Amino acid sequence: MFDDLFKSAEEKAKAEAAQHFDLGMKHLEGKFFNRAMMEFKKAMDLAHEEVYPRLMQELDNTSNSGQLEAALAIGLNLLKENQQDYELANKLGNFAREMENFNQAESLYKMALRVNKNFEKAFYNLAACAARIPIYDDQVKSSISIFDKVDDYVLPEYIGEDPDPPAKLLAKLEEGNTKLRETKIAEFTAQIAAQEELGNNVEASHLKMEMDHFLAEPQKVGPKQVVEEFMRLIEAEPEKASQHRYNLGLYALINHLPNMAQDAFGALSAGEFDLLELLQAIALDQGGHLDEAIDKVNRILGANEFNRYSNVNLGLMFKKGGKRFLATKYLVKTAALLEKSGGLYSMRELVKIAYASIEEGNLKKAQNFLAIAVTEIHDPALWLKLGEVLVELKKYDEATEALRQVLKMDPENQQAPVKLKEIHDYYAEKGLSLQGERKFKAAAEYLHKALTVLRLPETLKAAATVFKELHNYDKADELILELHEIEQKEKERLVEVERQNKIGEAKAAMQKRNFRAAAELLESALRMKVDKNVFLQLSAIYKALKKFEDLDSLSQRWAKMLEHEEKLKLYEREKERALTGD
Repeated sequence: MFDDLFKSAEEKAKAEAAQHFDLGMKHLEGKFFNRAMMEFKKAMDLAHEEVYPRLMQELDNTSNSGQLEAALAIGLNLLKENQQDYELANKLGNFAREMENFNQAESLYKMALRVNKNFEKAFYNLAACAARIPIYDDQVKSSISIFDKVDDYVLPEYIGEDPDPPAKLLAKLEEGNTKLRETKIAEFTAQIAAQEELGNNVEASHLKMEMDHFLAEPQKVGPKQVVEEFMRLIEAEPEKASQHRYNLGLYALINHLPNMAQDAFGALSAGEFDLLELLQAIALDQGGHLDEAIDKVNRILGANEFNRYSNVNLGLMFKKGGKRFLATKYLVKTAALLEKSGGLYSMRELVKIAYASIEEGNLKKAQNFLAIAVTEIHDPALWLKLGEVLVELKKYDEATEALRQVLKMDPENQQAPVKLKEIHDYYAEKGLSLQGERKFKAAAEYLHKALTVLRLPETLKAAATVFKELHNYDKADELILELHEIEQKEKERLVEVERQNKIGEAKAAMQKRNFRAAAELLESALRMKVDKNVFLQLSAIYKALKKFEDLDSLSQRWAKMLEHEEKLKLYEREKERALTGD
């Protein structure tokens, strides 16, 4: 009897758990994730052994179908039941990161590492999360393997026409050494022969010993001699002194001569060389000041977070300082940036290749490189070039966005509007052609596209006609109203141009002391628009000419003009209130 009672209680709990589980699944489908978690918890409390495997299965189902929020809700319930499951915590961290819930992702990765501090997937995922790079698990470790054999810092190329100035200087020094050596040997040989001819065999023997000693001395040119040659170049070519100093500084870093590097870079201007501050930071570390170097590179990255040289070298600095997590974070970020730029560290080089690709007709490559460059370099010229390339590729929607970005950064740019007009005309001509074929629906689509690029009167008029044909009279009226507003603004603009011309002519007349002509021009300008400055100039002229009747008339007219203008403003305000319902 007691067994039957126990069984019925157990079955009752399972049935109730199933109800909570089903309700939790419904909440998941409705995206009520907190409610779902509450129901799953109730189900787990009632029948853990039954519910846990089902939740594990649902976790796989939802994650495989891309329902990450649902998978995370299920997984967090599972994790509460087994907080030692570091692999599950890592998996849930990945789900959270894919949804850009970075704080939650970091908490889950740290939870996994608290359980198993040697769990590498969580470690690398935590670093990628901190770097905001969307790669996961083994992929993270694999991405930074390119830096495994990098023992020193990653430095930029030498500048100037010669790709390797130290090699050229070295060759010159070695050639000089060879000639000097040959000359010295010839001198020894001649002296030995002379002494032997005189019968001075002892002296000849001493000379032979000196020559053997000379021949045994190493003749290899070292960094010290190359540095001295650089210094001579700086003196000999003052017009290239900055270039030579920069190259000398790089050579000094490569050969771990930090004081020489600091001296060379210290004589240069940061505005002249993009990476100068970074190179000075590397010299700081080589001089034994790693923490100061790290602080300096951190500041540099604050100004440009995408600089590949700064990211990789900061990562290498942290690696040198034994800070494995921070090293991994910046190396992961560098690897992702390099993947975007095809392995190139220098944005300047990337832009150079993009422009060369345009010349070669490889527009797709140019587009890809310029699309990277504009995200990292604040320059409207790059956006313009990208827009031009996209127009050539007939990617008009993308081109429009790029050209609008140009005008956002440089409102006075003259080239972007020309390209936008080109895109507008392409769509408008298609629309007008289809209108001529009486294909009004397709025509409307193309004319609408044209108007999303530029709101030109002729296109508004054509689009209104097409919408009338489609019996969409509301849209047609809307376009006609906009057309009238544009035409009115254009009339006002032309009137203002004429008015300003009259004011300019009046000023010229006053300079020639032709006050009567100036007064006529200013009177005409005042009739066109209420303008206090024009009124005051006219008043001054009439006073100077002692035309008091004209001055009195002007004052009366000015008062009436102000009164009329105030009435107009009041009318517009009331009209606006009526439209808004205020």
